Amino acid sequence: MGLAVALGAVTARYVPVTAIDWQGLVQGRNIKEVWLEALGKNLTAPYQVLILGVDQQEGQKFAGRTDTIMVLKFDPAGKITLLSVPRDTQVQIPGVGTAKVNAANVYGGIEEVKATIGELLPNIHLDRYVRIDTRGLGAVIDAIGGVEVEVPDRMFYEDKTQGLLIDLYPGKQVLNGRQAEAFSRYRGDINADIGRIKRQQLLLQAVQRKLSSPWTIARLKPLIDTIKSHIDTDLTVDEMIALTSFSLSTPPDRIETLTLPGTPTTEAGASYWITDSDTIDREISPKFNRQ
Repeated sequence: MGLAVALGAVTARYVPVTAIDWQGLVQGRNIKEVWLEALGKNLTAPYQVLILGVDQQEGQKFAGRTDTIMVLKFDPAGKITLLSVPRDTQVQIPGVGTAKVNAANVYGGIEEVKATIGELLPNIHLDRYVRIDTRGLGAVIDAIGGVEVEVPDRMFYEDKTQGLLIDLYPGKQVLNGRQAEAFSRYRGDINADIGRIKRQQLLLQAVQRKLSSPWTIARLKPLIDTIKSHIDTDLTVDEMIALTSFSLSTPPDRIETLTLPGTPTTEAGASYWITDSDTIDREISPKFNRQ
């Protein structure tokens, strides 16, 4: 009960006291469940959201390449499905021709990205999108006090032109925002971009675990305020709270992570991830069925 009172003090600015089931807490209700309920925003229909991590360009915050591309399905039945699309996936961009999917945002902004993803995944309907700048993930992780991950190998890479330094040693450790960004961007292992995707998925799972603590849930609304300056989205605040609350209440074994199937190849000196529409229709599309 002491923790509940402390959480009440922290949450008072964001959640009406009358919205909190104090009697339920006294009787032993799960604290996390009570606080998510008190936020008052519930997921009532499936949502499929396109998530894009955008490299920053001088003077153009969301105009860079989308080197992180994910589709998230939030199912009210209590499941989340996350599909990662390799940034080197070969696509056809109108007026451009053969290109990597991560270039679509550069050529035509969010509408070009949605059209390109729509061609790549024709049976997957996208309800909303979120573009996050390169500092957004780090800002959230710093705001929640870091996340614990297992760094599998020594990671070192330096690019002075981008002001990027990746310098991590193997082992379980708590990463701050800058380190977590480095962990998610590193491509120096044998698996290159596919290895980077796996690390991004591990990092998101670590963030979900950290956010699921009652102390963090109590600050959910200010955390959303923290990230708002780093995102471009057509989600409303209520939708963001509902989807975040749903994510935090979803058990890890109900979160499925996928990578768009394909094979690596090189054409004209450029590396590509080549997909097959039949494989996508058979293995991926059914998992994003709206019914």
